[in-house]
Amino acid sequence: MMNRTSRKPLLASVALAALLGACASPAPTQGPARPAGGHGLDAFLGSYDADRDGKVTRAEFDAIRMQRFRAADTNGDGVLSEAEYVAEYEGRLKRQYFEQGRQPDERYQGNIKQAHVRFALVNRARDGKFTVAEDRAIADKTFKNLDTNKDGVVSRDDPQPERRAGGNADNN
Repeated sequence: MMNRTSRKPLLASVALAALLGACASPAPTQGPARPAGGHGLDAFLGSYDADRDGKVTRAEFDAIRMQRFRAADTNGDGVLSEAEYVAEYEGRLKRQYFEQGRQPDERYQGNIKQAHVRFALVNRARDGKFTVAEDRAIADKTFKNLDTNKDGVVSRDDPQPERRAGGNADNN
């Protein structure tokens, strides 16, 4: 029987092996590619195409948004504070940087600052509580803007309008 002292190196070795194995594993074939954010069709498809078929149904989109919302609601009060909202985004951004073998840089810091600005914009009631209703309103607008052929699915078949300088659709 092992005592506590002799178990620590074993547990550390097991944890390290699991981490290295996860890092060496090929990219998953299920689930969205999960870019941290961004605008435009590529970012949208990467974020929300759960079955990786090149299309995002409204059900896929809503399910991932709700999953993110619930995971971000760390205190379980049904709304997101600015800290919860930014922490959820930062978690996705950190994962993206890690998967790309990158270290946080100036752009990373700028993205975190931008997440605080986004919270001020998406929290329409200006009460510091981002609600499911506010999230749904953004989701409705985002999906409608990207589903340009109005078939209920966002894919590369949707002709995208020319982007104007500074004209971004919200799809966080």
